[in-house]
Amino acid sequence: MLPVIALLFGAIQYGLYFWAYQGGNDIARDAARSVAVDPGDCASFRADITDQINGLAGSGGDAVITRTYQRTDPTLVAAGDRVRVTVQFKSVDLHFPFVPFINSGLVTARAMARVENVKTQPQDC
Repeated sequence: MLPVIALLFGAIQYGLYFWAYQGGNDIARDAARSVAVDPGDCASFRADITDQINGLAGSGGDAVITRTYQRTDPTLVAAGDRVRVTVQFKSVDLHFPFVPFINSGLVTARAMARVENVKTQPQDC
């Protein structure tokens, strides 16, 4: 009976991890697309993503969120450049004994988008 219970709890734990992984990828893609159209300031960018992570895994306060631009001109961001958003946070961990966890539950998601509109010069953050 013990092996069956361990398999059941392992399936639940891995299911939660893959759910958080998929959700993290969705958050990163949405954020990249959003900042490609209207980058806004770094504080509101991070606050929005932190709220989404809190809704997904409850660990938005510990999340690492970055936004970087790949510029053709080293001094300015222009339409056609690329923006990369990286989101890293801890997945829900149920702390089941004897069940190893993927990458200690750390979810890392990255997404890129083509910059479409530059109202004001955005910053990496």
